[in-house]
Amino acid sequence: MAVHEVTHDLRTAATEIEAGPPPRYALRLLGGFGLERDGRVVTVPQGARRLLAYLGVRQRCARSEAAGTLWPGSHEERARANLRTMLWRLHRVTPEPLVDEDDRLALAAGVTSDVATLGAAATALLAGGSPVDVGPGVPALATGELLPGWYDDWVLTERERLRQTQLYALEALAERLTTQGRYGEAVQVALTAVQLEPLRESATRALIAVHLAERNINEALRRFELFRADLGRELGVAPTPWLEHLVQAGRSGAAVPYP
Repeated sequence: MAVHEVTHDLRTAATEIEAGPPPRYALRLLGGFGLERDGRVVTVPQGARRLLAYLGVRQRCARSEAAGTLWPGSHEERARANLRTMLWRLHRVTPEPLVDEDDRLALAAGVTSDVATLGAAATALLAGGSPVDVGPGVPALATGELLPGWYDDWVLTERERLRQTQLYALEALAERLTTQGRYGEAVQVALTAVQLEPLRESATRALIAVHLAERNINEALRRFELFRADLGRELGVAPTPWLEHLVQAGRSGAAVPYP
């Protein structure tokens, strides 16, 4: 290798060391919109938030999809023009690009979304992964709803989808923790699922199963009676026979398999 090539490589390496690692952007959509650059809040114009939020949920999409979804009442050309304006505004928000614009639109490599983190954690849990495998994705399961206060059609649809994803994943996590004997953590996870949807029997079943596994029969019965009262008052129905059987089996001291 020539001397000038070596010198160039050394200078490049020195420059990279002095500059430090590239900044990381965290996009928060669960519980409210927010963007941070290495822990510091970044202000995003109101209009440009919609595009960034959409990409944070979808991860990658065609330009036509983004334009049609975000401006559904506009003519196609007007919607595309609006999209170009929003992209231009986003490029002015930060020194580094937040969006990659190749054949499709996507969040830039340095931008992470809490929705994507939640999705990865839920996928791992529902595939049979352990809490250790899921790691840092677990807290995202217990965060708030998607973009509260936003009423775009696409937000309403994705909000319900993510809520169901959270519930299934929390129930699966409670099961894993219960089978590992980590009852205190399992109770907290199951309670989170119950708080998200108090009338969802599978969430209450997960909580009751934890109490029965730790032989806390009184708590299991109390939770069952509360759930039965809520169901009767709100929906005029009773718990399923399976849930009653689960409670009675635990009460009699019989082995209770996790549902």
